[in-house]
Amino acid sequence: MIGNAENSENELIRRCQEKDGPAFDALIRRYRKPLFTFFLRFYGEKAMAEDLFQDTLVKVWRALPAFRNTGSFSSWLFSIAHNVARDALRRQKARAHISYRSELPDAPDVHSPADDLVANEIEAMIRHAVQQLPPKQRQVFLLRQHGDLAFKEIAKVTGEPLNTVLSHMRYAVAKLKKALREKGAIV
Repeated sequence: MIGNAENSENELIRRCQEKDGPAFDALIRRYRKPLFTFFLRFYGEKAMAEDLFQDTLVKVWRALPAFRNTGSFSSWLFSIAHNVARDALRRQKARAHISYRSELPDAPDVHSPADDLVANEIEAMIRHAVQQLPPKQRQVFLLRQHGDLAFKEIAKVTGEPLNTVLSHMRYAVAKLKKALREKGAIV
C-alpha cells in the first residue's frame, strides 16, 4: 500500500512539473495540515501562518520543475517551508511576545466544560512554552512534531549537523518539561 502512495505521489509530482494545477492541489492537500500547523505553531498568528503557507506554495510551484526525486518530497517541501519561516523571522524584529490564537487545527476532543477548560489551559501552557524556546530549538521541535521529519532530514533542512539537531531537540524537550512542571501541567 505504501508503494502505491509513493507511486501516486511521484505521478502527482511528475504532473506538477508539467504545470498541472489540479495535480498540484492534490499533492499539496496531503501536506496542508502539517505545513500550516508548522507555521501556526511557530509564529502563533493565523494570519501570519496563512501568509507563510501561501508564500511556501508559490515557491514550491516555481521550484517543482527543478525537483529531482532523489530524496523525499516532504523533506524538500519542509526545507522550503523552513527557509520561508527563517526569512520571515529575520524580517520580524519583535518576535518575543507573539500570542497564539486559541483555535488550533488539532485541538483535543473533550466531553465536558470542565475537561474543555483544563485542556485549553494545558494547550495554552504548551503553546507558551514552545514560543519561549530559542528559535533553533523551536524550529527543530516543530519540524519534528508537525513536519514528521526524521532527524537526518531536519539536519538537511536546517543545514545543521545531525548532533546539533539532536541537541536542539533534547534541550527543547527538557525546557518544555521544566516549564510545564513549573506550571503544574505535568508531574
